Amino acid sequence: MVNFDFSMAGIGSLGAMVLIAMVFICYCFAIHLIVTWNPYHRPAIPLVSSLILCTGPMLAMSMEKDGATSLAEMLEIIFLFTSLGGGVIVLWMPIILVFVTFQMLIVSRKSPTEDPLIDMLEN
Repeated sequence: MVNFDFSMAGIGSLGAMVLIAMVFICYCFAIHLIVTWNPYHRPAIPLVSSLILCTGPMLAMSMEKDGATSLAEMLEIIFLFTSLGGGVIVLWMPIILVFVTFQMLIVSRKSPTEDPLIDMLEN
């Protein structure tokens, strides 16, 4: 059994939150690339990099002191990371939404720039 040292509120440190959210997002991105596969899309490099970023921390956490790892521990860590990853995303969602709202307000207040190509088309 793998022991994790997280606080009772979920995750104790910001670094652990970032790591778990990164693994969760890379996992979701890899699934997205596999599901939306088409003959004109070559997602080899993004798929390999997202799988490396997804499985790397899981392999590192599942290794024993002697360097061996078991499938049961790996599956337990995968379950832990995917369940906590969703929680971390939901936990930070209000802050993300506030940031996105301010960005949308800033963009909507700007006036369009004068484009010389549009002036050339009108004349």
